[in-house]
Amino acid sequence: MSDYLPEEIIHKILLKLPVKTLIKSTLVCKSWKSLIKSSTFIQSHLRTTIDSNDQNDSHLLLLSASSYNRRDETSHQHHWLHWDSPEFGEYSMLSTPVIFLKNKPVSDLGVVGTSNGLVCLEVDQFYSDRSPTLIWNPSIRKVVMLPTPPVCFTSTKYDKYTTHGFGYDAHSNDYKILRVVTLLDDHSDLSRFATAVQVYSLARGSWKSFSASVIPVDLQGGSERPAFVNGNFHTLEARLSVYYNDHYEEHHKCGGDLFIGTFNLATEEFGEIRRPEALREDRCSISRYGDSLALIKHYNYDFRDLVNRGCDIWVMKQYGVAESWTYLFNISVVQASIYGFKRCGEVVLMENNERGRSRMISFDPKTNQVKAFGIEDYIYYFMDSFVESLVLLDHANAISYQVARTKSLVANDCFWISP
Repeated sequence: MSDYLPEEIIHKILLKLPVKTLIKSTLVCKSWKSLIKSSTFIQSHLRTTIDSNDQNDSHLLLLSASSYNRRDETSHQHHWLHWDSPEFGEYSMLSTPVIFLKNKPVSDLGVVGTSNGLVCLEVDQFYSDRSPTLIWNPSIRKVVMLPTPPVCFTSTKYDKYTTHGFGYDAHSNDYKILRVVTLLDDHSDLSRFATAVQVYSLARGSWKSFSASVIPVDLQGGSERPAFVNGNFHTLEARLSVYYNDHYEEHHKCGGDLFIGTFNLATEEFGEIRRPEALREDRCSISRYGDSLALIKHYNYDFRDLVNRGCDIWVMKQYGVAESWTYLFNISVVQASIYGFKRCGEVVLMENNERGRSRMISFDPKTNQVKAFGIEDYIYYFMDSFVESLVLLDHANAISYQVARTKSLVANDCFWISP
């Protein structure tokens, strides 16, 4: 074809092709393969795809859930791509990763986050050594296995919880993982919370640990997934406070005034954003809302209270400007856990009722209509925007895999990772 068309025309045509077609096109000739696998083409194709999705309003959402098989007492992960539209139709189901840990197959890998077609997965919280395990591009069937992060605390006296976030650093064209590990009930140093911070760089292929001197004394992380917006991770934090515990006859640390902590992926520096005055003392969760932030105020879970129920949605209209926090609407359901917001303005959440059953619903604030969807008894836990891309195609340590022929290990389709 290059004998009849100029290379510039071929390049423009290839940029408009979908990922699966491009992977097949690498078999046409060596020059096409070299072009498609080049870093410049991969980035150009990503930008072209994003622009095309914006123009055609054809965006995707990654939806993840876990299920439990009572017969063999195993849990499994499930991942789908859905259209980001009012209909929320299914685009495709993704095969669940299977890796080997301590010579045993493990498929229970939960989603940390997604960015530009990459999905970061971690061993489920059930395992004691919880850490990010691999970065996965399901569109091109490639993964990068991650090294084990350095040990943060050698003491086993206290329990610890770990927070992970995954995002893209546009300044250095790098994908990074934020890891925050906090010791619970460690009151040996009253001047700060016992917190360690690490960052993994896909470009470097290694973890970096931060010294205590640059970690804010108020940083605790927490069990909630950070919201990644405008190159920053956002977590809900509480000021360090100290009180005297009469029972133990010693001073203990606790959380005081509430604020939003930030971590910039490019500069790797910490910062703060003020919460709205109306929510200074309220129990909230945080989420991405378009290109800005949303705070969700949760009311007490009292099934008999028909007025103070559900949650209030607040949005920062102008990112970084605390004065722009604005109340949007109330979602009057019995008990709600917000997964995210669709581009049409609908809210995707899990509703629990007084009988202890839960369902996944989409709430339209304009009409107050609720649409239920999903699979019964599945526990949905993640939703975020997704774009099919070639990212990892040029990565030296990316491993290709094939879909397994047998389904004996897991209830749904899986893949084996093979070098």
